[in-house]
Amino acid sequence: MVEIREGCPQSVETATVAQITYQRFFQRYLRLGGMSGTLGESRSELQATYGLHIVEVPLRSPGLRRKLPIRLFHDREDQWNAVVAEAVTARRAGRPVLIGTDSVAESEQLSQLFKLRGVAHSLLNARQDEEEARIVANAGHSGRITIATNMAGRGTDIELGEGVAARGGLHVICCQHNASRRIDRQLAGRCARQGDPGSVQSMLSTKQPLIARSILNRIVTVLGARDGSTPQWLLALVVRLPQYFEESRRRSQRKELLRRDMLAEKLTPAMPRQ
Repeated sequence: MVEIREGCPQSVETATVAQITYQRFFQRYLRLGGMSGTLGESRSELQATYGLHIVEVPLRSPGLRRKLPIRLFHDREDQWNAVVAEAVTARRAGRPVLIGTDSVAESEQLSQLFKLRGVAHSLLNARQDEEEARIVANAGHSGRITIATNMAGRGTDIELGEGVAARGGLHVICCQHNASRRIDRQLAGRCARQGDPGSVQSMLSTKQPLIARSILNRIVTVLGARDGSTPQWLLALVVRLPQYFEESRRRSQRKELLRRDMLAEKLTPAMPRQ
């Protein structure tokens, strides 16, 4: 790619002579460790693969994050309309809003709906390289609405503007339904940091891939996901159970890949010394 971009003569194609999985690569380190706020779900895999334990570090300040009830909608149109209404309500209260979407396409679709309603907002979906720092710096100011994908701004500390904490802090609306619960929690972690107040609410659609494939989704559809009568425990089950099964499936895939990698290493003859 570099040769083509720079207009240089292309060299001959290379061939792969060796490969290694991430798991076996990291096992080769003499000392291995790390830090993350969302490792709880990976506890057993880290122990089995690397022999590492998780040590939980207490929060420096009491956590003030409010987790609001899950809202599940029958289709995307109902979901997006409700998201816009929720964001406008929070904005009127002087709170900043961060909306997380599944993809660049969805972020732009939602942005277009805000434009049609005449609601000012910022879009952060990895296409704003030069503006990203400014968008993030302003995302915590009073009345700001920011739409982002899970690839943009993750891990970023959004500082609250003057007077925002007194109004309830940053409000995060999660429209993502990721294969891993860790990514959902990374989005939720954008609010209520360092002892600040904040809130997070999941607003999802039954049409999102993992939910749509779940048999529990059919039960909720029959009960009527839109009328608000479905109990929260059932909504939580519909949202979280597909993620649990998907995480389990991917763990099994990684385990099998590591097993095959180690078997291939045993069967491959040693390269002669040059």
